[in-house]
Amino acid sequence: MHDEIARLARHVSPRRTTRVASVAELAQPVLVVGSTLPVGQLEVIFRRPEVGSVAVQDDAAPERTGIVTRAGLTAALTGRLGYGRAVLERRPTGAVAHWSPLVVAPGTAVADVAGLAMARSADRRYDDVLVSGPSAWAAATTADVMRAVVAELAERSTHDPLTRLPGRAATWYALRHRCALVRGGATRVVLVLLDVRGMARLNADHGQEAGDAVLAELAARVAAALPAGCEAGRVEGDGFAVLATLPAMDDIQAAASADALRQHVLAHVAAPGFDGGPDGVAWPALHSAAAWSVAGAADADELVALAERRLRRERRAAVLV
Repeated sequence: MHDEIARLARHVSPRRTTRVASVAELAQPVLVVGSTLPVGQLEVIFRRPEVGSVAVQDDAAPERTGIVTRAGLTAALTGRLGYGRAVLERRPTGAVAHWSPLVVAPGTAVADVAGLAMARSADRRYDDVLVSGPSAWAAATTADVMRAVVAELAERSTHDPLTRLPGRAATWYALRHRCALVRGGATRVVLVLLDVRGMARLNADHGQEAGDAVLAELAARVAAALPAGCEAGRVEGDGFAVLATLPAMDDIQAAASADALRQHVLAHVAAPGFDGGPDGVAWPALHSAAAWSVAGAADADELVALAERRLRRERRAAVLV
């Protein structure tokens, strides 16, 4: 089941690539027409494929706003007996407008908009949502609103809430996916594990909030340090993983490249201190280890086991120093 959620999180997202917090981020400018505009002219406006709806301002009461959707206009022009266009062509747009549309403020949360949209009657449930503005109107499609909500739910199910990185299950799913892609070829999969030294002591000495601040900063540094094509996740309370795929190369080059990736990430995350961090908290050192597959035959479980064995050896060696 979690694999299905992880797959959803990788492929379902709103049109924008960043998280969508408010409906204003989804809304697009919408044309506003007067209620006395003839329906025949309104039909010409809808001939443009990008027009999904128009806002209608009541010429007799400008504070009153309605909406005409493409589906609504089509239904009106068709008519029950097929005579809608002949009857309506010269009538005002106000006759085919819906005068009780869902209107929300730009800062309204997408989840709240979705709830309001689904609470509408069945015949209006999928109408566009009008977004009011100080000088102009915009509209968001219900499909985009629901897509954003689904993407957020999928992200919450697969991502660590503190660091915003993929969680353990999602990270291991991504590793299995990479391993499947290299089978039969000459490429290899690399797994780098990072572990914070003395995290329990840091929490005991400075409190859980200080520890969380360190982990969040560490995650941000790991994410910023990733070379193109790599991805990272939080796989333990104080442990992170970096995934990469190497091009075709021999065993010696693969070992050197995997260690170079490990050193690259360490160099970007191991700098002491950070702006806005808890007072008196020293930046912790990190344990690290890398594992890489043979060419064209990668097994996720074997890679994880190998990397964890090497990480344990590195921990033991650090204690002896």
